[in-house]
Amino acid sequence: MENIIAERRMREKSVPKFRIKKKKLYKWGQYVWVICRFLLIFGLGFVILYPLLQILSKVFMPTSQYQDLSVIWIPKSLTLDNIKNAIEYVKFWPSLANTLILGLSCAAIQIIVCALTGYGFARFRFPLREPLFLLVILTIIVPTQIIFLPSFVQYRFFDFFGISRILGLITGKNYTEFAASLIDSRWSFWIPSFFGVGLRSGIFIYLFRQCFRNIPKELEEAAKIDGCGSITTFVRIMLPNAKSSILTVFLFSLVWHWNEYTLTKTFFPQKFQPLAVQLKLAIEAMTSDLAVRTNLSFQMGVTYAAVLLFILPVLIIYIFTQRWFVEGVESSGIKG
Repeated sequence: MENIIAERRMREKSVPKFRIKKKKLYKWGQYVWVICRFLLIFGLGFVILYPLLQILSKVFMPTSQYQDLSVIWIPKSLTLDNIKNAIEYVKFWPSLANTLILGLSCAAIQIIVCALTGYGFARFRFPLREPLFLLVILTIIVPTQIIFLPSFVQYRFFDFFGISRILGLITGKNYTEFAASLIDSRWSFWIPSFFGVGLRSGIFIYLFRQCFRNIPKELEEAAKIDGCGSITTFVRIMLPNAKSSILTVFLFSLVWHWNEYTLTKTFFPQKFQPLAVQLKLAIEAMTSDLAVRTNLSFQMGVTYAAVLLFILPVLIIYIFTQRWFVEGVESSGIKG
């Protein structure tokens, strides 16, 4: 036993001191990195969660306690008056129905159209494939705010396959007299989605293209040997292996249509107004009402409650689908 201890001491003495210092510095560097990483994540989490925590604190707090300096985060009593007033001002239930109909329908259309387009770019070779895909990428870069005025004119005087212009030439009248108006109609969102140029459709085509490129070609070749055509292979082989990407596109499309204000305000000036538009109109209505305008606490309570009602459905959906959402982003948007 004494010989073993003596050998260890001799080995420790034979190790250069600079190596020992290097190991200690490496351990201290690891500790510093763990602390810095914790502080960074904690700071980012606080910045993201602080507005949500403040909303939750103010929504269930009576407006009389907003000016109470002794109340900061936890209210002395709870109330649902702010939520009731917000539901009335925002016209919550009709607006929620309009938002869900628009978001779910456009998401379903974009999943079908963008999946087919992405499958074509990923698996087929045809002339001008690369330039056409470059145009798809350009649709991602161009903001929707740039094209919403031409889009409004197009849907205000919508010409089905040039029929209105032909009638105008025959009768000698302006074609706008024969054109249909798609303003205050959901077709102003459905038609672009059908043709793959809907809201953020370029991103969805890119995600599906990356997803289908990552699927082994052996599966497609085996399907062809079994006699499956392109459509059958797409339905039976490709789509079942792209479930996470389908969910990702569905969530992206639903959230972006949910939050869209510029296009929905432009195309739905009177009817089918979603929550994003009604939230803005509710704030304007409160500021124009003299009795409400003088009561700042009431305005704050209604605004906080309206914002919570606006983000709560999307937040619930994300909480239950976050695992598949992250998998879809990793498999379709990062790999390849």
